[in-house]
Amino acid sequence: MLKELFEKLSKENRAALVTFISCGDPNLAFTEKLVKRVCESGSDIVELGVPFSDPMADGPTIQAASLRALRSGTNIVSIIEMVARLRKDGVKNPFVLFSYYNPIFVAGKERIAKLSKECGVNAWLVVDAPLEESAEILEVTKPNGLDFIPLAAPTTPLERIAKIAANGSGFLYYITVSGVTGARKALPAHFAERLREVRKVSSLPVAAGFGISTPEMARSAALDADAVVVGSRFVDLAHKTYMEQGEDAALDAAGEFISSLASQMQR
Repeated sequence: MLKELFEKLSKENRAALVTFISCGDPNLAFTEKLVKRVCESGSDIVELGVPFSDPMADGPTIQAASLRALRSGTNIVSIIEMVARLRKDGVKNPFVLFSYYNPIFVAGKERIAKLSKECGVNAWLVVDAPLEESAEILEVTKPNGLDFIPLAAPTTPLERIAKIAANGSGFLYYITVSGVTGARKALPAHFAERLREVRKVSSLPVAAGFGISTPEMARSAALDADAVVVGSRFVDLAHKTYMEQGEDAALDAAGEFISSLASQMQR
C-alpha cells in the first residue's frame, strides 16, 4: 500500500503528509475518533504511537503522552485491535505501527505480526532496532506482508544510509535533527542539501521528521522530501485542547491543523 501511495503522489508532484498520534492519550476511544478526523482532513499516512515507559528517542511532549496512555490502559494489542475497527468503518489510509521493540517482544513478535496483518496494519517502525539487529524483526514482518520502516539520522554516513534503506521497505524515516522529538522553530541549516544527498542514496522514498511544527516548515520540507512527518506539535495541540475545551473542540482543532499542513504538500 505504501509503495502504491508514493507512486501516486510522485505523479501528482506532491509529498505525503504523515501524522504521528500518541495512541491512548488520554484514552483509546478518543484516539479512534482522532485517527478518523486526521484522515478526513488530509493526512496520507498515520503513525500509531505505542506507549512505552522509557521512550528514549522522544522529548517531553511524547514522553508525557506515553505516560498518560499507559495510565489509560492502552497497549500494543488494543491499538492493533483499534485498527480493525477503523478498517471496518472504511478508513483506507496506510497505518504504521510506531513502537519500541520492548512492547513487541513482551507481547510476542510472531503474535503481534500476525495480528497486525489480520487487523489491517501496513507497516512497523521499530525505533530502537538498528540495522545490525533488524533481522529478528524482518523474520516476522516479511511473511506477514508488513513493511519495515528504517530510520536514519543526520549523523548517519551516506554509505550506511544506502544499506539501511536497502534493508527496509515502505519509506525511509530521516530524522532531521540530532536529539529527541519535539517542536522546533526552524529546520536545521543545510537541511535541503542534506536531504537531497539522502534521497540520492536511498532506494526508498524519504520522509523527514522530528521538529516540524508549522505549515511554513512543512512547506519547506515538502520541497525536498517525499513525505513530511508531524508529531509533537500535533500531540500537544490535541491534548491541550482536549483538556481545556473537551473532545469535540480537540477534534476540530486537530482537523484544522492537519488541513493547514496538507495544503502545503503540493510542490
